Amino acid sequence: MEPANSEVLIKRLQTDRLPKPVEIERVSRSIAEERGNPDYYISPDAWLEIEQGTTPSIYKLFSLAVCLRMPYERVIQAFGVELQRSWSGMELDPVRSELVRINLQELGFSFQLSFDTHFDIKQTNLLQSSSAAWQCLPAPLLERLNPARYHYAVIGLDDDSMGDLVPPGSLVEIDRRQNSIETFAWRNLRERPVYVIGHAAGGCSCGWCQQEGKVLTLLPHPLSRLPVRRLTLPQDAEIIGRVVSVWFFERLPAV
Repeated sequence: MEPANSEVLIKRLQTDRLPKPVEIERVSRSIAEERGNPDYYISPDAWLEIEQGTTPSIYKLFSLAVCLRMPYERVIQAFGVELQRSWSGMELDPVRSELVRINLQELGFSFQLSFDTHFDIKQTNLLQSSSAAWQCLPAPLLERLNPARYHYAVIGLDDDSMGDLVPPGSLVEIDRRQNSIETFAWRNLRERPVYVIGHAAGGCSCGWCQQEGKVLTLLPHPLSRLPVRRLTLPQDAEIIGRVVSVWFFERLPAV
């Protein structure tokens, strides 16, 4: 890859301008502190190396995508990753396992979601493809959505099941291919997989899960007001998928 500078990066990333280095440093530091991983931090020296042609790590690429307010996929393509190339007859479609949390208000977005009259914003619900809510999302977020692969849901205003990890009023992206409960040695609460569960009686729940045979235990955040719930699969509920992205909203319309 050719040596880079700000002008080359602007052209490669197909953007009008790059944020100031001090802004990139501030935002990336915030991401690194929230995720507890210093690899997300883009220091002035690291930014200089990027301008000089060094390809950053996947963590710094993620921070750069947030700073640029553009899809992560577009950013890594600018650094030579061919997402659409076919390998052994199969199109590359990676499974994301890391929960991405982005505060849109900090990025300068200010908007409200508008729902059909039958949509109860107090409860967690899946968004239908025909929902008027899509019209109110900012363009950078709409570019990021992929309804062909993921389901999307709005966490209800009364649903604090995941505390500040997935706060009420958030829009969540659910990977429907990851619809079995995964267990591994997570190091903290933020690494533990979060799932959205659909109930036979209607509505959805968001939380950590344990499964023993057909018994699914839905575990809320320790700070939540909600109790532990046990459900029988598939009579009482189904596992819709794993939450892979969370977008925070400034506020939702009042009831």
